[in-house]
Amino acid sequence: MKYRCKGTITVFLSLILTLILSVILGMTESAAYAAARMKCELATDMSLESVFAEYNRELLERYDLYFIDTSYGGGSPSLEELKEHMKDYISYNIDPSKRTFSLIHPADFTRLKLDSLDIAEASYASDAAGRVFKRQAIQAFEDRHGISLAKELAKKAGSLVSDFNESGIEDERPDERRKELEEELNGLDYKIPENPARNAFDDWDGMLAFVMNTKGVSSKSIDTSGLISHRSIKSGTGLHGGNVNTESMLSELMFDEYLMERCSSYTDEHAGTGPDYELEYILYGKGTDKANLRTAVERIMLIRYGADAMYIFTDAKRKGMVEAVTEVICTLLLVPEAAEAITALILLAWAYGECVSDMARLMAGERVPLQKTDADRKMPLWGLIAIRANARPTGQKGSGFSYEDYLRVFLIAENKTTKCMRAMDVIEMNLRQTAGNRNFRMDGCVEYVSMSAVMTCRGKYKLTIDRKMSYLSDF
Repeated sequence: MKYRCKGTITVFLSLILTLILSVILGMTESAAYAAARMKCELATDMSLESVFAEYNRELLERYDLYFIDTSYGGGSPSLEELKEHMKDYISYNIDPSKRTFSLIHPADFTRLKLDSLDIAEASYASDAAGRVFKRQAIQAFEDRHGISLAKELAKKAGSLVSDFNESGIEDERPDERRKELEEELNGLDYKIPENPARNAFDDWDGMLAFVMNTKGVSSKSIDTSGLISHRSIKSGTGLHGGNVNTESMLSELMFDEYLMERCSSYTDEHAGTGPDYELEYILYGKGTDKANLRTAVERIMLIRYGADAMYIFTDAKRKGMVEAVTEVICTLLLVPEAAEAITALILLAWAYGECVSDMARLMAGERVPLQKTDADRKMPLWGLIAIRANARPTGQKGSGFSYEDYLRVFLIAENKTTKCMRAMDVIEMNLRQTAGNRNFRMDGCVEYVSMSAVMTCRGKYKLTIDRKMSYLSDF
């Protein structure tokens, strides 16, 4: 009996030990699997964080925008290049001996191997008609000023736009009124100096020659053929995450203020890399600085012509002065019936002379009231004899609207998509002048990535890790 007990205990212990070893080995294998999966997840996370740290430095420095340039300073942008960077970062993190020169390699119990990596989704700056870029621009404006001040600045710009819209000056059509008056006078035998407004656009330089020294105007040409607004572009998966509503009026005003801060106009100092008149290009998209500036000047001048005509016809003092002159002229010409029409023509000519004076002040960086009072008038009646010679800046800052305020009004009225695309044109033109960005393209700049990595652990287990990341959201 004594020897039987010993044998029983030995068998019992053997059975128990088998079970214990099974549990230990199972736990070890489970721990190894968990460790391998954690290593995969960490390697994937670090890979994503590493490629997102490769944002274009010049784009951040000049425009406060975070995007991965998938061309990496080379030729055409490509997601394949981005994938290779991700694979490289993962490989370094799962293989501790990669590119080491030590004779003793560290032990690797997981023996992970990257089988494949795929980018399922990528969001480009140009996606959603440029709204991916626009959202970052709005965010950059808020970050720079703080949300409260950013909204305050946007609302201040909005009040300028409201003042302009409520003034009704764009509804004035002094040129149409002039034509009606000339038709009314047609057939009458009278002679009076021609309304200077008639030949305003006949000068070689158009309106520019009337309001500034055109020798100082930029003569840069703009090759638009290779810019994002004129070429076929890459398409990604659009907007992802973020809490910025790009379609609200407040957001639109903040985007416009971002452009006003980051882009130059005629009255700014010019960086000298891209076009000199960037805001004017965003508005009109023409192929030379001069053409864009001229279009802006002509548009503002027509507005000022209407505003000055609106006021001068209600100014009893000036109207009486012109009527007195007209009575003498019509009496001498024996055409008293033409007095009313000729008075109106002279008043329109005076309004035109006043608006040329306004523009000379605006282009010199001065301000001009949107709707004038008697004290704001600068052009005397005798000044119509030589309008250009008598239209000069006052040398005082003044009050009212500046040249850039008119550009603000034009920006908010511009088509949203056109504005976004031309703004990206300007960014492309400027960055292509910097080192390492000769082929820079906004439609190659990535903001959001969703990817999937498949790895093998010790040749037995397949591990799939899905991750997504964006500069504006945590997922």
